[in-house]
Amino acid sequence: MNHRLITVAAFSAVAAAVAGTRACAQDTATTRPGVRLGLSYPRGTTPKVVVMPVDSTPGDSVRTIIQRDFDFSDRVTPLVLDDSTLMGMTPTNGGDYNYSLFANLGVAAIIQARPTAGGYRVALYDVSARRRLDSRDFPLRAIPGNRDATLVDSISTATSARERLLRDSVQRVLRRRADLMRRPPLKKDTRQRRFVVRDSLRRDSSATAYLRRGLARWEEDRRDSVDASITRMARRLASQDSADRESAAETQRMGIHRISDEVERWITGRSGIAATRIAYVHAGLVRVVDSDGANDRPLTRRGMSMSPSWHPRADRIVYSRFLEGGAGTQIEEIDLSTGRSRSISGRGLNITPVYSHDGRSVVYSSGSESGTDLMMVSVDDPTVTQRLTFGRGSDNGSPTFSPDGRQIAFFSSRTRFPQIYTMDTDGTNLQLLTPFTPGIRSYRAAPDWSPDGRAVAYEQQNGDFQVWLINIRDKEPRRLTSEGENEGPSWAPDGRHIALSSTRGGSKQIWILDSESGRFRQLTRNAGARLSSWSPMLNLAQ
Repeated sequence: MNHRLITVAAFSAVAAAVAGTRACAQDTATTRPGVRLGLSYPRGTTPKVVVMPVDSTPGDSVRTIIQRDFDFSDRVTPLVLDDSTLMGMTPTNGGDYNYSLFANLGVAAIIQARPTAGGYRVALYDVSARRRLDSRDFPLRAIPGNRDATLVDSISTATSARERLLRDSVQRVLRRRADLMRRPPLKKDTRQRRFVVRDSLRRDSSATAYLRRGLARWEEDRRDSVDASITRMARRLASQDSADRESAAETQRMGIHRISDEVERWITGRSGIAATRIAYVHAGLVRVVDSDGANDRPLTRRGMSMSPSWHPRADRIVYSRFLEGGAGTQIEEIDLSTGRSRSISGRGLNITPVYSHDGRSVVYSSGSESGTDLMMVSVDDPTVTQRLTFGRGSDNGSPTFSPDGRQIAFFSSRTRFPQIYTMDTDGTNLQLLTPFTPGIRSYRAAPDWSPDGRAVAYEQQNGDFQVWLINIRDKEPRRLTSEGENEGPSWAPDGRHIALSSTRGGSKQIWILDSESGRFRQLTRNAGARLSSWSPMLNLAQ
């Protein structure tokens, strides 16, 4: 992250150099129900903003996360001012910000987030207009406290109560048996009375000893098992408690990302992409990671998987998995809320699945070594399939839907060398998208249609793999990468950023490219990461 840290000395120098400068152009007007926002900043520039201190949380504080989200958006430039610099700029006793000092630094907006009982109240201040533009409450899920000690105490109390009841039951059984031992034999006693009394005392003593030995033996046998049971229960509940806290922390962090995205919409008129995730493949497992690189974790636990793709609601992922025993591959769908997966295709060669625009169907490549074609299957009823291409021995794969859901872009080797084609969703109106000269070897594959519908990104091999972009209207290609090898582009919901697999840092990792400025940032830290897929915007529950 390339934040600028302005010290008191630097602040003084900048203020002296740019004194009197002001934002000069009305660049955006954002509308939402009941509120119209208009922030002034120089046209054609990224507005500079200052996020005021929120709390004293170490590490990834709320302020740090919001500043990083702005930095990664490439539409807003966060200026990180130290506390000593902010002392003379913040309001005191209910007054206003020192807008002049912020203006001298070229700051267009000030963001102030204050904790509330259920989340944060965020306000946006226009430095040029010297007023607050908007304020809104954002609810956040609370993170429960660590209850390990409480859980162990409650388990011990409950177990002790159950053990007392069980001991009483065992004692009653033993007492009944001891009573039977005390009874005289059912036969005529012809001995003298002293021997009868002595025999009665002997039976009573034996019965009492039996009762004591039985209880002692039962308690000894139970002690180890009870202790082990308490330990197992405590560990299981503590693990669940830890998982609940971790889930709450992830949900809260995503809520902070959502604050960043909404404030960016206030400033620029377009929402950010912080509240998204990227799926990718590493070591045969499908993994997901937040857009800022946090919370990287596996989704699948077994087998070799590839080509993940998100459902439009971002609650499921479809992917291809290799089957054991060389039985080929099949298309599977995993529910992110439950972790359960199911098959939605037969066995054989089934790869590169993608959901349709409405999420009701999946299109994937199916066939054999002699050729593959695109098939469409109903998600609700996998027995309902439709063949979309007739490649006659060629390979057809990597489908991607246009944003309006009317067309599919895909690669096909029907002209011998793979090229990018488009067709209607019923398989008609086939057209070549990428320029192709017969006899000249070229390789173009892995297309992904941009969310605005204007372009398709794809990978091209001319000695090495690089990511290119082709405009749908004029079919003019543009190269986006050059350093290292770069493959498998996937668009972010903003239609500006692209996730791709790149060796520009040495090992193959997932990187994020800003297609407008050319800026790169590394997302993953798992050597061999590839086949990325960017999610739609996540809702509050995700």
